[in-house]
Amino acid sequence: MAWVVAMLLSIAARAADVPSAPEFSLPGGVFTNDVVLKLSAKEPGAVVHFTLDGSEPTAASARYSAPISLTNSTMVRARVVAQGKPPGALAVQSFVLLDPDVTDFTSDLPVVVVSSFGREIEKDDRIMASLRTMVPANGRTSLQTAADFDGRALINLRGRASLRYPKRSYTLKTVDARDDMAKFQVLGLPKESDWVLYAPYPDKTLLRDVLAYDLSNQIGRWAPRTRFVELFLNESGGRVSRRDYMGVYVFEEKVARGKNRVNIAGLGPDENAEPALTGGYIFKKDHGDGDVGPMQIGGPAFQSSTMSKTGFPTGPGGFPGDPAGFQPAFSGRSTSSSSSSSRSSRSTRDMVVTNRLGFLTARQSLPASRSVVRSDDDEEIVEVFEDEKYFDYFRSTRTNKFYYVDPEPDELTAVQRAWLKDYVNRCETALYGQNFRDPEKGYAAFIDVDAFIDYHLLIEVTKNVDGFRFSTFYHKDRGGKIRMGPLWDWNLSFGNCNGKQGFMAEGWLWPQLDDKEYSWFRRLFEDPDFGQRYVDRWSEWRATTFSSSNILGRIDRIAAELSEAQARNFERWPILGVTVSPNWFVGDTYADEVKWMRDWTSNRLDWIERQFPPVPRAEFRDAGKVGLSASKGKVFYTLDGSDPRAPGGKVSATAVEYTAPVAVKPGQKLRARTSLDGRWSGPLVRRVP
Repeated sequence: MAWVVAMLLSIAARAADVPSAPEFSLPGGVFTNDVVLKLSAKEPGAVVHFTLDGSEPTAASARYSAPISLTNSTMVRARVVAQGKPPGALAVQSFVLLDPDVTDFTSDLPVVVVSSFGREIEKDDRIMASLRTMVPANGRTSLQTAADFDGRALINLRGRASLRYPKRSYTLKTVDARDDMAKFQVLGLPKESDWVLYAPYPDKTLLRDVLAYDLSNQIGRWAPRTRFVELFLNESGGRVSRRDYMGVYVFEEKVARGKNRVNIAGLGPDENAEPALTGGYIFKKDHGDGDVGPMQIGGPAFQSSTMSKTGFPTGPGGFPGDPAGFQPAFSGRSTSSSSSSSRSSRSTRDMVVTNRLGFLTARQSLPASRSVVRSDDDEEIVEVFEDEKYFDYFRSTRTNKFYYVDPEPDELTAVQRAWLKDYVNRCETALYGQNFRDPEKGYAAFIDVDAFIDYHLLIEVTKNVDGFRFSTFYHKDRGGKIRMGPLWDWNLSFGNCNGKQGFMAEGWLWPQLDDKEYSWFRRLFEDPDFGQRYVDRWSEWRATTFSSSNILGRIDRIAAELSEAQARNFERWPILGVTVSPNWFVGDTYADEVKWMRDWTSNRLDWIERQFPPVPRAEFRDAGKVGLSASKGKVFYTLDGSDPRAPGGKVSATAVEYTAPVAVKPGQKLRARTSLDGRWSGPLVRRVP
């Protein structure tokens, strides 16, 4: 054990030999006047080296000899260099200087100040910036309010087609003094390192993403938590001024693995055998890379197309909605379409949005190699194409294209890539096989059915035109099944799109999509029990989260929260009354925009409700009897708690058709459904008192 003691003593000696971090005469923060800063070292004779451009100080950096005068916003990094000793610990402070035109600025929202100290923020390269967040004190936030968080972050532009809007979104990764990734609590959100500053622009209510994420969280499906903020972004290196005001932003969690986010197991590069190899993975369907073109005030100039196409590739199939709710199948000739949804005369009816700009690089034809995936039971040979060993995506047997998210492509081993691709392929084989309804051999062995249904409902309730196609995430935990989610990028929803009939409160979105865009669902709905589970989940959420009172009430509360800040936002970005692609409705005021969205949402919920048979109503009467009724269809019930609908869709052998009030006993469990034209409603379940 002597050698262990000696080693520990040696490590302690080296640690003691490292100079202490230099001391600053002033802590960083926000200042209205010039700053005179002094640096000092604890060790006698030690030299302090510093930088003012955010770079790491070395022995070649400026040597401190006199007080430093700061007249503009500056990040000061310093360390002690003592002869014969290793470089000392880093110290960093950010000094944000204010121009007189913003010293009186206040808001009822949190305020975020980002300074890149003279460097332009770009998409592909992350640069260092200071990040300061402040929350209201006594109901107001100023730029001089005490910081909720004051640190540094790597920042870059985010988005694709949205980069062509002048109001940009940003990705942030918080770091410590050594530039290492570090998790922090920001604006009361759970501690993490990856964040997004999302810029609502064509969504003039500013709230569609926030509302959708909130609904997902309400039904127990994690989506990013959010905080509305007002942002000041200083790239000039000068004092923060009114010209740096960027308007209302959403500070939100980024989709990532973590106990407070997508809560799945971590997967390291050394975990290449089952069971560790089975998860966790996050992957997605999305756009490929491509040139998005120049920035435009009105947003991306999406390819024009007629809005008169009313059909879809296939008919209703096994989807459990009312067939009358589907438009006629597209015959190849355009016919005019209309909607009860109103719109502004300034809208551009003939523009269709796909968010799919530019061209994908053609997939090269390269020779295939083989990787071996081992499990406890057998050895399976999985083919991995050479191009996919290095690309950020894989293709399934059904030619679906999925991008790796977490672990990132360069963190995945060849065996992990092969395993995930093989699992998806086996899922597709089971789904499109003859025994696809078998609970052990079919699709249910590979996917979390309720997670898929909930995601589908969230898309259709909000009619997110990019849903199913882009920014569509999947995740798989270790030993678990594939789940859809979390939600991301929901600005083209709640009627805010002039393409894919997104402006119409009526009509399903999914029939307009081909099988690659609408991956797996057409086949899933060929299972009548999957379709019934869809109806049941709608019925369950319609009574709670998807109730009109809940969603409309949430819209009202968010709009009230933004009532003051939205005016400053649209002073900075004067687009009210202006068509910004892909707007359908264009209101003259913020209140107009919110009202139109609110009305659209109410109409949408009512329309969806009409597509399914009505859930029976129960009326408890005297003499221990229960009356059942439905506005249309026949009502079937049981008193033993069993389902009146048998698997596959027939009437259960234990079910009774309702014809007269039913005598019930205390403690019995009444379960009833409405049957209409071969379709079933959601269940009515009552425990008799």
